[in-house]
Amino acid sequence: MNQATANNEPLNTKQLKLAYDLIQGIDKQNYEYIYRGKFTKAITANLLSLTETYLRKDEDTAKLKKKIYFVMVECLQNITKHQDKIKDILGDESGVLVLQKNNNKYYITTGNAIENENIPKLTGLLEKVNSLDSRDLKVYYQEILVTGGISDKGGAGLGLIAMARKTGNKLLFDFQKVDDKFSYFYLRSEMPLSDVVAKETESDAWKYSFEKIKKIHGILLKEDILLNFNGTFDQDNLINLLPIIDAQMQGTIDYKKRVFKIMFEMLHNIVEYSEDHTTKNASPVGDNPGIFLLGSVNEKLHFTAGNYLHSSKTNVLKEKFDFVNKLDGEELQDFYNKVSSYFESSEMSKPDLSIIEMKLRSGNNLSYDFNEVSNDYSFFTLQATI
Repeated sequence: MNQATANNEPLNTKQLKLAYDLIQGIDKQNYEYIYRGKFTKAITANLLSLTETYLRKDEDTAKLKKKIYFVMVECLQNITKHQDKIKDILGDESGVLVLQKNNNKYYITTGNAIENENIPKLTGLLEKVNSLDSRDLKVYYQEILVTGGISDKGGAGLGLIAMARKTGNKLLFDFQKVDDKFSYFYLRSEMPLSDVVAKETESDAWKYSFEKIKKIHGILLKEDILLNFNGTFDQDNLINLLPIIDAQMQGTIDYKKRVFKIMFEMLHNIVEYSEDHTTKNASPVGDNPGIFLLGSVNEKLHFTAGNYLHSSKTNVLKEKFDFVNKLDGEELQDFYNKVSSYFESSEMSKPDLSIIEMKLRSGNNLSYDFNEVSNDYSFFTLQATI
């Protein structure tokens, strides 16, 4: 492991290490993406677009697209509803959304806080829904429509019945106690890609998978990661991801512009330079695994991005970062101006100045880390502080 940062700036080693630890667990569990942060109408719309973009590129999901989209809408509405009830106590960034593809199935898992007093009623409803077959579910759904027999308190309602009908599978659920008043409610829907589903082992079973998601969620909450996104990065999902990140921000317009530009450069670097670490071909494809974390420590924002790249490129990157980090603000700005001016007046293509631009906009040195994952590949983590 190699690490570097400014001498006058504390290195947020926890977040640098967390990015690598998370991506390893994510790869093993085939998580397509995990999102923890605010859930507003605008953000949920972008999350749906993000999912739709991903599904459009996956040939296996042709028959499932509408079903997955429907379940996503219900799940996101449920998180938003609960978030409004508890945001003054636990914050409005405690919810989590996970999309997973494993064992020839798609899984959608959400986690949100609810009042403990509502757990018995919610559990009773879920158990009743899970005990009914498709015909009885239809009758029960129509009965509730007529009688209005389910209180909306606690989030239990027609949406859960509709999800069970749409997926044709039981709704899997679990709870994690927060304190005497609140718990996290985890809900999972599963949708087979075909009639032939791989047999689950004990480690694959839903209860154990819930534990893994609960552990990741707990880490993100403990380390105050305001936003976590991992998955495949390309130009399409970058367009949907940036507004989601922008919606987490507070501050003046000028401050948000600085933050947004830094985020764009970091995410764009993943899109441009991420590589498939499962092959020996060192060619960027723009849709390989990456991770982005936004954390708050000591009233400073820490942006951490990570992706795989060929180990032959690590020394060149180290030299670039070390060179940029040695220059102070005026020296760096002068160097940037001279390079930009020279290439604007020549026929040569302008070099990539994103490293310089990130340091200039953040006002701090850039931290980086390399973790060797094989003889050919390393996981590169970059962090900027503002």
